[in-house]
Amino acid sequence: MWSNRLHEVNAYLRHLWYARGPHGVHSPFVYELITVILRNKRRSPNHDAIEQRRKHLRNSSRVLDVLDYGAGSRAQHHSKRRVSDIARTALQPGSHARALSLLAQHAQSKQILEMGTSLGITTAHLADSIPGCEIYTLEGSEAIAALAKETWNALGLHSIKSITGRFADTLDGVLQQMPSVDFVIIDGDHRGEACLAYLNQIYPYTSENTVIVLDDIYWSPSMTSAWETCVADPRFTLTLDFFDFGVLYRTNGRVKEHFRLARPWH
Repeated sequence: MWSNRLHEVNAYLRHLWYARGPHGVHSPFVYELITVILRNKRRSPNHDAIEQRRKHLRNSSRVLDVLDYGAGSRAQHHSKRRVSDIARTALQPGSHARALSLLAQHAQSKQILEMGTSLGITTAHLADSIPGCEIYTLEGSEAIAALAKETWNALGLHSIKSITGRFADTLDGVLQQMPSVDFVIIDGDHRGEACLAYLNQIYPYTSENTVIVLDDIYWSPSMTSAWETCVADPRFTLTLDFFDFGVLYRTNGRVKEHFRLARPWH
């Protein structure tokens, strides 16, 4: 695990050195994305309530029996885990969740697939930010999925469909159930080879307007290798590296471009 952490630190230093700001970007689409879309300060109706729920989870003394099918947690190596520890180590920052919501909004996403529910905070931001959207979210642990549902019920968010089980067992059925696949977040399994397998499984269900996010692309050498494979993949004509996550666009007719970008959100 320490080798993964060292890899991430080194990758972050390289990213700081090479990442471009808006003035180093010569794509009108990307320029607008990082100067207008991802800097939007308007908050969704329940933004503060969702973040209050995050604080509640970070202070919770509840203990869950967690079944982990992926690469596991860096900080917790046993099945009995405090909710506060899960919230501290697994939940993405509010700015991260908000950035994903803005990307999904920009893509006019109505059908969203999230692989890796965790405690449901990012899911809540997505549901709250996009009225009328439908979210299918996959989670391996029944205990974590149940706690996420408590959050959504408390917030009055009812457009979320939670599916529990191994991704390998549940993904195909969900893809066949979804009317379309407009926005995808691949998270929850930090094995690079597995992420590529999920991506290849999802791809036939996507359209040229589908946006795919690969989270934690520098979590480990295998995740970085998977991301580099995506960047080189001719199926994706635009790839954006924000360090926290990578974004894949497959718009037909676009000249293939890749950008390593500084975070435009704070």
